[in-house]
Amino acid sequence: MNILDPEKIKIEKDPKGSLVLTAGYGKKYQRVNFILLFPFTDTENYISAVVRKGSEYNEIGIIEHLKDLPSKIRALVKEDLKFRYFVPEIKDIKTVTTKYWYHEFDVITDRGRKKFYLRNVREGVRFKTDNSIVITDMEKNRYKITNYKHLSIKARAELDRILL
Repeated sequence: MNILDPEKIKIEKDPKGSLVLTAGYGKKYQRVNFILLFPFTDTENYISAVVRKGSEYNEIGIIEHLKDLPSKIRALVKEDLKFRYFVPEIKDIKTVTTKYWYHEFDVITDRGRKKFYLRNVREGVRFKTDNSIVITDMEKNRYKITNYKHLSIKARAELDRILL
């Protein structure tokens, strides 16, 4: 495991908007991405800097704590993480319609109204211990319900029809 020294790395955007990381020993890495290590809920510690080669990611190193980075570099890393882990929050469920072999969700998210499709409830719906739910649609987009109990009675009824 290669820990990146926060005082010796440099991260900047190239003219195309991709991130470039210069490691402490002077080597430059183009088109760098950042990936959360476990647990995914910890967005401040143990973040992997990677470059993609084909369908695989090669790790450059790990940033132990974002707070140790200079503010400009920290902002670039956070921006990349926010883009990678974009998860709209479902605020209301208008309808869930079952058609043939899939469920059509018509929902209101924190980013507006959205329709998405779910093939398999058992694979696409994950319940968390804090009353939150993560739904992964057929296109592998994720949506979260922060607290199932805060949904309207109608919204819970729509969801319960396919879950029970």
